[in-house]
Order: sequence, then C-alpha cells, then structure tokens
Amino acid sequence: MKGSLPLLALSSLAVSSSFAADTALPLFVSEFVSEYCIGCHGEEKQKGDRRLDGLSANVFDESNLTMLEEALDMLNLGDMPPDEKKVRQPSQEETRQMIEWLTGRLTVAADSRSPVSTVLRRLNRFEYVNTLRDLLGVHTESFDATFDFPEDSKVDGFDNNGESLVLSDYQLRRYIEVADEFLEKAIRFVDQRPESKTLRFTANDFGGVRPEERTRAPVTWRINFYGKYLDIGHGQPVERHTNYPLKFSKSGVPEDGYYKIVVRAEAINRLDHPYSNSDFKMDFSEPMKMGLVIAPEPRLLRKNAHEGRRNVAVFDLADEVPTDYEAVVWLEKGSTPFVHWSNGVASKGTIRKVADKYHPEVVRTQDYLLQEGLAEAKNLDNKTIGEVYEGPRLRVHSLEITGPTYEKWPPKSHQMIFGEATSTAKVDIDRTLLEFARRAFRRPQTQDDIEHYADFVRRQRESGKTLQAALKLGLAGMLSSPKFLYMDEGDEAEAVELDSYQLASRLSYFLWSSMPDEELFQLAEANRLGDSATLSSQVDRMLRDPKAKAFIEHFTDGWLRMNTLGSMLPDGKSFESYYSQRLEYAMREETRLYFENLLANNGPILDFLDSDYTFLNGSLAKHYGLEGINGEAFRRVRLPENARRGGLLGHASVLTVTANGVETSPVVRGVWILENILGTPPSPPPPDVEPLEPDTRGATTIRDQLKKHRDVQACADCHAKIDPLGFALEFYDPIGGYREFYPSMDAGDGRALGKQVDGSGELPSGERFSDERGLKQVLMDRKDRFTYTLTEKLLLYGTGREMTFRDHGVIEGIATDIAESGYGLRDLVVAIADSDVFKKR
Repeated sequence: MKGSLPLLALSSLAVSSSFAADTALPLFVSEFVSEYCIGCHGEEKQKGDRRLDGLSANVFDESNLTMLEEALDMLNLGDMPPDEKKVRQPSQEETRQMIEWLTGRLTVAADSRSPVSTVLRRLNRFEYVNTLRDLLGVHTESFDATFDFPEDSKVDGFDNNGESLVLSDYQLRRYIEVADEFLEKAIRFVDQRPESKTLRFTANDFGGVRPEERTRAPVTWRINFYGKYLDIGHGQPVERHTNYPLKFSKSGVPEDGYYKIVVRAEAINRLDHPYSNSDFKMDFSEPMKMGLVIAPEPRLLRKNAHEGRRNVAVFDLADEVPTDYEAVVWLEKGSTPFVHWSNGVASKGTIRKVADKYHPEVVRTQDYLLQEGLAEAKNLDNKTIGEVYEGPRLRVHSLEITGPTYEKWPPKSHQMIFGEATSTAKVDIDRTLLEFARRAFRRPQTQDDIEHYADFVRRQRESGKTLQAALKLGLAGMLSSPKFLYMDEGDEAEAVELDSYQLASRLSYFLWSSMPDEELFQLAEANRLGDSATLSSQVDRMLRDPKAKAFIEHFTDGWLRMNTLGSMLPDGKSFESYYSQRLEYAMREETRLYFENLLANNGPILDFLDSDYTFLNGSLAKHYGLEGINGEAFRRVRLPENARRGGLLGHASVLTVTANGVETSPVVRGVWILENILGTPPSPPPPDVEPLEPDTRGATTIRDQLKKHRDVQACADCHAKIDPLGFALEFYDPIGGYREFYPSMDAGDGRALGKQVDGSGELPSGERFSDERGLKQVLMDRKDRFTYTLTEKLLLYGTGREMTFRDHGVIEGIATDIAESGYGLRDLVVAIADSDVFKKR
C-alpha cells in the first residue's frame, strides 16, 4: 500500500520482545516462496534486483518489510508468479493464504507503531476561501485575495494532506491582510439600498472605426457601421483586446451586486460568403461563439492585460438573426463586462491574406500613410477592405446592463455577521462576537473563550475608533486564529472517535471544501451525526447542494492529476486546436461531468474503466472524430462501437496530463494506471540508470527505445509491469487525439506518416492485448482491485491523511460491500463517510 513505509518509521519503534522474536516463516509460506519465487529471486538469479531466499516474518527490519509489501502488491495484481510455461502456478487457495498472511504481517507493523491519526490540519487555499465565503457571505466569483498564496504541497495528487500543509511566516502575514480585505467586503452599515438602473449601449458607445476609415486597419478588429451595429472581424479564446462597451468603463460598475447583462448579437456570413473556408483558421461547422468576459478592474481592459479576466459565459450565436443573449452575474465594484468572438478568425493577418487574394484593388492603410511623394502608394481612390469585406463576423447590436440587485437587504454578508442590525446602535458586541466565533471556530464557544476579543474591541472603541472599525479588528483576530485556520480534530490520546462537531467539519470539508452549514451544526449539537441513517441522509443532502461542485472538482483533480492539466502546454503549431477550440476547458468539463453523473445517479464505478457513453460538446466531439455534435453545450452522448472513448482511458484530459505537450511516453501513462487505477505504484527507478534520450528523428519507435531499459536487469521487472499498460495508449497523441501512425519528423510538409503505432502488450501475469480496448478488459477483470484503490483514494481525500495497513481491513470491507451492492459511486461515498476510518482521528 502506497505511503505505508514512510509512516512505519521502523527505526523509532519500541518493539516488544515477542514481536521481535516472531521472525520465522510459517511452513506454508516457506513452501510457497521456495516453489514459486526462488527460481527468479534466489541466490542464482535476482530478477528486478529482488532476492527472497532470505525473507522472514520480521516486519521491523525495513528491507524485509519492503520485500513483504512488494510481494503483496504483486500477488494482488496477479503479476507474480509470471505466467510462463516453465513456472508452475499456485492454486487460488495457496495465493489466498499467502495474501492473507502478508496482509496480517503488515498490519502488525502498522498497529505496533504510535497511533496514526490526522495531524492538526491547516485549511488549504480552496478550503480557506470557501470558508470565508460561507462564513461572511462574501461573493468570491471574481474576488480572490489569495492569488499570491504559496501553492499547497500535494501528496498522491491531493493538496489537503495534513502533514504537508505547512505554514510560512509570509503566509501568516497574508492571512491577516486577506482577513482585512474580506471583512472590508462584508462589514458595512447601509441605510439605503443602492438604486438599480438599466443602461443601454450601442455601436457608437463601443468604439471601433467606420468602414471607410483609411488611417487604421479596418475589419481586423471592429468596425462601427454608422451607429447601427459593431462588427468584430476576428477573435481568440483568450481575447487580448476589448470593445470598451460601457460609457463608465474607466470606473466600472458603481457597486458590488448582481447585474443582468443582455447582449443583442448575431453571426454574419458563417454559412454564406464568397471566400474559401480554407482561407480561415476556424471551424465553420460550429456555431460562431460569443464570449462574455468580466474585467475585475479598469486596468485589465488594456491591450494584453488579459490575466485576471473572468469568462462568465459563451453563447452559440444564431446565424443572420439578431438575438438577445442574457447572463446574470455578480460583479465587484469597478468591474466592466465586454464581449469577444471566442472561436473566430484567428488574427488580423488572416484577413490581410484574404484581402490580398480576393480584393487586390482596395486601398491599404500603409498606402494611405505613404501617399505623399511615394510612388509605392496606390489605389488611393478605391474602397477600403472594410467596405467590401464579406467574410464571417460577429455582429453586436447593443448591450444592456441592469443592476445592482440583491437577494435580500441588508446584503447576506452583513446579515451573516450582524443579523438584522442595520445601525451600530443596535449591535451587541458580546453577542456578535460569540455567534461569530461559534461559526468561525466550528464549535460552541463560551463567553470566557471570546472575552479577550471583546475586551480588545472595547479598547479600540475607547481609543476613538468607530464601532465598525473596532469590530473589524476583533473579527480579523479571530480569522487569524489557529482555531479558524486549522481543523482541530482533537487528541487521539484522549479519544479515538471524533466528537460530533469534529465529524461535522470533516464531513463538510470532504464534500464541500468548506465549513458546516447550520443544519450540520444543529445535528452536531444534538449528537446525531454518529447515526448511520442520519449520516447517509446528510451525505445525500450535501451532494445535492451546489457546493458539492468542490468535491467533484477537487477530488477528480487530485485523483486523476487533472490539477496538472495545462502545466505542460502542447506545442502551438502541432496542436493548434488545443487553443483555438478551447480544448483544455472541454477536457476538464468532460471528466467532471462524467464523475458528477455517476455520483448523482449512483452509477457503477466500473464505468470509469469502460462504458458506452461520455459527455461532449462540439469542439471535443470533433477532436474525437465524432460527427453530428455541435455547439458549446455539453450533453451525454452514446458512443458508437468504434469510438474507443469509453471510460477514463479514452478521456483527453487523462491522455493529456500523461503526456508532456510534445510527445507521449508509455512509461508515464503506465505508471499513471498503476498509481491511480490499480493502486500499486512501481518503485522509483535505480539512480544509476540513465534516462531515455528520445529519438526526435522518428527513426525508432518508443517501444524500441524502451527495450534498452528492459534489457537492464534492475529495470526489467518494473518495466514489464509499466510498459505494456502504456503501449496500449500509444494510439493517442499528446492531447488525446486518435492516431494509427506516429508523425514523421522528416517530412517538410508535415503530412507524411511515420511508423505505425503498435499498442500490443503482455503483462507479467500472461494477459495479452493489442490495444487499449483489450487493456480495458484486463482492468475490468481486476475490478475488485480498482474498487479497493478508489475507496482508498476517497478516504485519503476525506481524512487528509495517508492510509496504512492498519486501515486495510476497513478499506477491504467497504470495497467488498460496494461490489456486492452494484458498485454504486454514491453508495461508496456514503460508505466512506460512515466508516470507522472516517469517523476516527
């Protein structure tokens, strides 16, 4: 089990004499090792640099413990003994007894060490922001004061492991500053509700140039057709220009609040234009798409200042029919909305080429500027390209913005702290602080617990500060307290079981990445969360809540390593569609919707291994070679038999995070399967083995190159497990596109085919397959191992600690029960929350 060895800390154990003396192997174990293991791992031969003729039952010798653990992994996977004619295979009963004995010995090792419990665990960045959001009622959609926080360390892909969540002096200072910023948003005494207004903007407000204007480059960005409408001539998924659609764009919206934004727009000349579609780098089968973007502050409206902008909606535009497109969004004071063409003509250079090819007679901007005394100037009396161009464009007629509006008044943020009080005269300092502390520290507080905060606020008042300012300082102190920043799960020396409030917090941070709500607090107060029926009901309720999106996103990000998607960006020339078709977004969305669907419908977790459906929008469907699916919206799609996209191994997200943006590696993909599907990661490579130098000329296949490692005895056993798994996925390129041939590096035009992909493989167990479809069947045959692995991953995420062999029995019990009940994902999550491992420290 991954992570158990570091936790055992054998050198520091105070081992009893009875345990230390228990080193002799039982007779059936000795016979098993002699019969099935020594031939390859004995005195004469040591495959994989492993020698088992000295194996003992001593789990307090680290090297011996390593051998016991590796032997258990191999037997669980069915990889050992290898399925060779010359090696007799053990019976199922012999294998079962051996696995049972090995598990027992490793459990002894785990039980004999100091109790393993979750350490005092700091909230990670996402949990911290979500907790402030729910505690203060502050909107965080476009307000993130933690953007410069240090990245939280990851263990097994997850960033909520208590032992890895350290706290630096810098971050502690930032906590104080961020608390002040959040409280500034939340605390205000406002007698009058801001008035909601509707403002309407048309072409003259948007900027742009007139069609006949000669001193700039018309059509290459935006053209104002005499105040009637604005045509946008090109665009990109991450647009670096703006339309400046609001008259108050220099200062943005006047107040925080909800705003309804209505854009009247249409697609022009997508289906009917006089040019060749091949002249444009765009997909004419897809609707033209208009992105609605929010710049959180005026400086982010400048050219090239695109970082920090928030894409809030992408609309499929109707062709040649002006249509209203609406979104209701929360805007921070100073924010400004604008629109762009998110899947448009790639650049103004494209339009220049169209002009050269189809309209050589038009006046050029440079001709106009060079007309005085220069013979090169020509066509000065002709029309501009803006007057004659008939290519595809996004046409915007108007933009209306209405707001601010609020769900209630005073705002939720005010009520979360002060209740119904709308003036400082109505605020009870002690009562306000006591109630805030109960929620911030996630358990009941007494007056003595908060007395020093109350005294501090009173001293600030006596020094001349307003009540609002004094309270803000007191509350900031609470938000910088370890009681807020850390999940206090008590001391295992005092009690093994979590108390009801600690269980409420563990449950809420598991499923919401945030603090408990009032219903959980009430159940904790009544001490009812320990009841299985109540707990199951709460899990169902919490998973229906929109806040469960945090579980879907953060668990899949950690388990599948999707939190690394985009860290190694694909080559822009070889994989241009990754950028122009917004594939990174689509990849994430497919996998998250897939997980969400199984969770909502209690679908079988075996669908992660293989299925006949997935979730696609038009761009991702085309990436997969599937026809008849267009538009921005995702939908569930039944896959044709030849689609090869069923299950996680067909998801472009997984295939992209297991590549480096330039080339694929069977080793990386094979290790990913062993770690995340089978839960048996290989040992690190020997330090004295040189890494492969990739053949950039394409003269050899990756299979040929990896043979060098398989010929090294110390590497052979691990690569025998890893490489076949990765070979099966070689039919997919670095962004998950299907291929039957490698690209040829020698072809100048890039169109010639390289060597044919060979996806065949044979596992040490003797199982053979020719591609990933056969591999999926092998994984389905090991569905119990996958169920165990997913159970372990969920417990790791839910408890914030690594699992040890002491937890093996609980994990195996959950996995067995889930298998017997139909493998439901929702059932599995409920079982996790109701397990002893989850309920204990």
